[in-house]
Amino acid sequence: MVAFRSGITRRRRWFILLTLSAFGMTLCIGAFLWHSVQTSSVVAIQNQIDLLRPAFTAIRLLVISAVALVWPVVTQGLCRWGRVDEATAAQLLSLRWRIVTWLLVIELMLGQNLIGRFLSTIQGSAA
Repeated sequence: MVAFRSGITRRRRWFILLTLSAFGMTLCIGAFLWHSVQTSSVVAIQNQIDLLRPAFTAIRLLVISAVALVWPVVTQGLCRWGRVDEATAAQLLSLRWRIVTWLLVIELMLGQNLIGRFLSTIQGSAA
């Protein structure tokens, strides 16, 4: 019983630690962006964002492809370590392409602004 409680306590500590570090990184990025807006013009910042947009797209697509490639390895590892049973591992493997497809749909809709481009095309052809 003591080992079970220490496992929960350890997970809770990691969760709190990761949450606080994410909060700290968010504050640092926010402070950096606030400082950038105060010292630079909005046009210069927009130009920098436009220059970095292809790199951000490539990073997002690399993360999605990494999820697709690493998914079976992680699932087999979880099964081998006893975290999930064989039936759950098979179910997780069957969900891999559904998750990757949804990640790609989200990337197209939000990252590539497909809806905005579609609406501007319709509006442009109607005028």
